[in-house]
Formats: sequence, C-alpha cells, structure tokens
Amino acid sequence: MNAVKITICACLFGAGFLTAKADNTIGINLYESGMYSSSKIYFLKQLNAASSPDEKAEACYYLGKSYLKLERPDSAAYYFSLGSEISATYPFNNIGTSMLALAELAKQDAIVNKVEQKAIETAFKEAIKADKKNIRLPLAVAEAYAYVKNYAKAEEYIKLAKKTDAKNGLPYMLEGDILLEQDMEKNRGAAGTKYDNAIYFSPGLVGAYMKSARIYMVINGAAALEKLEQIAAIASDFNGRFQLLGELHEIQGNSKGAAEHYGRFIEDGYFDEDHLLKYAGILYYDKQYDNVLSTIHQVLGKYPENLVANRLHAYALAKTTKGQESVDVLKNFMGNIPAEKIITQDYLCYAEELEENKQYAEAADYYKKVIQKDPARKQLLQNIGELYTKSQQPDSAIRYYNLYLDFLGEDNAAIYFQLGRNYYNIAVADSLETQQEKLQKADSVFARLTELAPASFLSYFWRARINSMLDPETTLGLAKPFYEKVIEIAAEQTDRYKRELIECYKYLGYYYYVQADAITAKHNNNASFARQEYNLTRDYFQKVLDLDPSDAVAQKAIEDIPVK
Repeated sequence: MNAVKITICACLFGAGFLTAKADNTIGINLYESGMYSSSKIYFLKQLNAASSPDEKAEACYYLGKSYLKLERPDSAAYYFSLGSEISATYPFNNIGTSMLALAELAKQDAIVNKVEQKAIETAFKEAIKADKKNIRLPLAVAEAYAYVKNYAKAEEYIKLAKKTDAKNGLPYMLEGDILLEQDMEKNRGAAGTKYDNAIYFSPGLVGAYMKSARIYMVINGAAALEKLEQIAAIASDFNGRFQLLGELHEIQGNSKGAAEHYGRFIEDGYFDEDHLLKYAGILYYDKQYDNVLSTIHQVLGKYPENLVANRLHAYALAKTTKGQESVDVLKNFMGNIPAEKIITQDYLCYAEELEENKQYAEAADYYKKVIQKDPARKQLLQNIGELYTKSQQPDSAIRYYNLYLDFLGEDNAAIYFQLGRNYYNIAVADSLETQQEKLQKADSVFARLTELAPASFLSYFWRARINSMLDPETTLGLAKPFYEKVIEIAAEQTDRYKRELIECYKYLGYYYYVQADAITAKHNNNASFARQEYNLTRDYFQKVLDLDPSDAVAQKAIEDIPVK
C-alpha cells in the first residue's frame, strides 16, 4: 500500500463509524481464545448471514486477523480489502490493511521507506481519533506492531488503551499474548499473571480464561479445569471450551472424557479437517473404532490423499476386522506410502495386530523396528521377550529379557521369572550331556527370584521342578525342601493352587515311597522297617485324593503300599 492510499484511509477514519450490530460475541471469543481456525469458520458463516455493511465489515476484519494467525497473509489481505470496500465507516479493516503494509515495510530498509512508515503511523493515529472511547482501536494498532515484532511500539499503544479505559482487561490479555510470543517457556508465569489481571478487570473476558487454562494444562491440570469451569458460568453458550476440556482429559490419560468433551466441541460446528483428525485420534485411543471411521470419512471425502487421515483409517479398520485381514490392512497401508513416511506408530500398530493374530515371531520383528525408529521405547524389549517365549524360541527370549533388565537398570521379579522359565525350557529340550548345566543356570535365576519375592511360591515351585530333574531317581530328595516351601505358602488357598499342591504332594509321596523301598530292600524286603516312610507316602497321596478323588496315580500308590 502506498502513502497516498494510506492517507485516504486515514481520512475515511475521520468520518467516524457505526458499531456493527450483529452479536459476534462467540466468534470474537473464539478469536481471542486463540482458536483461529474456529473463528475463521464462524466469521465465514457470519459474512454470508450478516445483513448490514458494518456487520459484514466486522466479519471481514476478524477473518483477516484469523487468516494472519493461520499464516495466510494473502487471504488476510483479501478480507481486509473486502471489508474496507463494504463499509467505509468501519475502520478496523483499514488498520488490518495498514498492518500488512507495515509487515512489508519491515522487510525493507526503514530509512529509504520513511515516507511509507510515516503514512502508516498517521493512519493508525487517525483511526484512534475516530472514536477515542473505543479501547479496541489502540489495541488493534498494538496488535499490528506486535505482528511485526515491534514490541516497544506495541506497548505504547497498549498503554494508550489502558488510559482509554483503565478498568478493562483487554490490554492485559494482549500483554500476555506478547509475552508468550516472545518466549513461551520463559514467560509462561508472567503471561499467566497478565491473564489473571485481565480476568480481574473484565470477569467476562472468555479469551483470558481460555489462554490461562492453556498455560496451566500441562503443569497444573486442576487449575486449568477450574478456569474452564468458570467459563461455563460466564458464557454458557461458548462451547469452544470443550476443545480444551477434551485436550486436558487427553493429557491426563482419560480417553473417555477426552472423546466426550472434544465431541461436544465438534457438535458446535466450528471445526475444520484438522479438528476432525484430532477428534478421530482421541476416538481411536478410546477404542471407538467405528466412530473413528465415520469421522475420518468426512476428511477423506474432501482430501483423499491426506496421509494422517489414511493412517487413522487403516488403524481403525484393522481394529474392526478380524484375522489375517486386520494384518493385511496395515501391511497394505505401509506398502502404499514412501518408506520415509512410515512412522513409529505404524510399526507399533502392525506389531500389535501380528501379536493379536498369534504371529509372534513376526510381531517381535516389528517391535524391534519400533525401537530402532524410536530408542525411547525400549520398554518394548519386554514384549519382544514375551513373544519369543510364546513362539518357543527361549534363547532369543532370554537375550531380550536381559536387554530389558539392562534398560531398567535394576533387577525385576517378573523378568527373572520369565528368564528362569526360558532357561528351564532350554534345559528340557537339551541333550542329557549338557542338560545339567542349563538346569543349574535356571536354578540360579530362580534363586535370585526368591530373594526378590520371598513371599511368592513361584520361585520355590520352579526350583522344585528343576531339582527334581537334577535328581531323576528321587533318591537325593533335592526337590523336597522346595516343594515343602510351596505347600507352606499355598496350603491355605487350595482352590487357587490346587494343581501346584497336587504336584507337591505327589512328589513327596513318591519321594517317601522311594525311601521306604530302599529301607525295605536293606532289611531283606521286610516292609515293617519302613512303616513310617510308607505312612508318609500314604498321607501325601491321600492329600492328592482330597483335592482330586479321581486321581488314578494316587489311588494306585495307596493300593501298592505294603504295610499300614
């Protein structure tokens, strides 16, 4: 814009203007809440619905500002220009046009363009003179200078706004915005204070509550929720708050609350495709897969090549189909996009579907790809160990469980249990020549588990099995103390540990039978010398029958005892 045009605009400002009659409170609240896509949608509708020139001009102004925030200056320029053409008495669009001229000027040599700069400054001042009581005029100018990062100049007009209306919260809200724009992390607290000041002076200023809630969302969920609940009391018709409520519940891991509240925001109608994608993602984590598909179809109908939409479509479709088809859905999706576009979540979802369909070894391979792409996900080493256990590859399972222990940096009872079982499975499948070494390794792992979880029967139970294999003739009774410990821990919960107790009683019954036989043989087959051992045998096999009266092994053992 050249100096002549800007001067003409300044003259138009001087004629005064009519305040727009349309109640655009909701749209303005959306803009001031930082919901620029939603404010754009609102004012596009208002532009068509408005009846007076000033109503249309106001819609154009907020459309222009929304497009600027969405980094679409060409669209902003169009609506500022359209608004100026529609109403010469509504000066804000001329401020918007001058803002764009200021931005162009900021890219050039300020010394060379002093004339242009002076014309813009004159236009701003004339705009403010048009209605000295309207606090939004100096704030619009301040926003223009903030847009080109001339924060000192912006502060001058904010101070002017405060003089215009000392009890209005709008200037403080803009100051908070500028602080966050300069350095969000460093100025978070100071900006929060500004928003609190804005609320103090203007308790009905929805945008200040929303921006304050957004600051608190990550660091203090309760404070954010309080701000959002306050909006319901001052502006019950402002459903934009449900967007932040949905996101707050999402941060807190409440997928159901996130879906419910974000859905209420969507129902209000001021959403675009990005909002739909966000909503679909929330629905996906709440396992509402059919709703994901119906939501995503709205996006794909308009943007069939949208990668995020296609990704969510594949994820949800895989969850709503069964068997190999669910695996193929994800396989086809990844096969139809460039390799560099595949993300960690793609591999993760594919691995989960493979696991769900009991393709354990293949699932392990894709969990490895997840870790390769995102080393921060090393907790998946445990999943890989479990998958190799299920696919009966104990050597690989042991390797990944040990890697998981390295990742944890400390011993873990659950992992030691899995390690012990896999060492045991290797020993069972091994040849007799090397079996003993593997059994002893398994025994040492379960011994460590005993130290980690002394109140659990599991380590004793598996050490009993291992030592039973180390003493195949049961002459040494290596498993005896471990089975006895299992009984000590589990005997009071016979329903829960029935299977384990039966195994314990059978072993001890057989152990005393072997001892009795040895004593009988030593005394020329006189069983009376082994009466005590035979009685113990009978007692233990009777305990088996108490738990399972149909157990044929116990019945036969009792029948074969030679003495009473």
